[in-house]
Amino acid sequence: MKRTKRGTAKAEGDGNKSRRPSLYHFTIRLAKKSDLPEIVKMSRNVREIENYPGQRMRAEDFGHFVVGEGAMMLVAVGKRGTRSKEEIAGYLTVYRSDNYFYLPYAVTRKEWRRHGVGGALLAEAERLAKEEKVEYILMSVYYYNSRVHTFLKVRGYVPSKKLVQYSKTITRKGRK
Repeated sequence: MKRTKRGTAKAEGDGNKSRRPSLYHFTIRLAKKSDLPEIVKMSRNVREIENYPGQRMRAEDFGHFVVGEGAMMLVAVGKRGTRSKEEIAGYLTVYRSDNYFYLPYAVTRKEWRRHGVGGALLAEAERLAKEEKVEYILMSVYYYNSRVHTFLKVRGYVPSKKLVQYSKTITRKGRK
């Protein structure tokens, strides 16, 4: 990971730890408003991103991560292969508090998984947390999502033994 002038990060190499060469190259940067349509489209097929029954994510749901004071979104942008166009490979959302970061959404495009995208996004969030002198990082992960549990444990994250999250849908009016 190499830091660039604007506080973004650049993934060096191919992101893949195997010896075979990879054609997956990406950089990490802050999201722009123009990224939102692709992020929404990418999120539609991820059941974990829809926290509540019937909820579908919209650009407005992500907008505050781009322009909000207490939030930000990191995106991994890259190319697969030599002739493909640039696309968003993954993203990570962050709510900032005085002493912690809360990461509610993290998605990697299926084609980009196991190429270092998630690890690079999380490493950049950790670097920013250190820079801002944040004490700890929190994430919520669905119980059945064993790959993400393993991903986080390998990186030193510890599951809570006390917290259980509850939700209740009050109205679906206005959500499409």
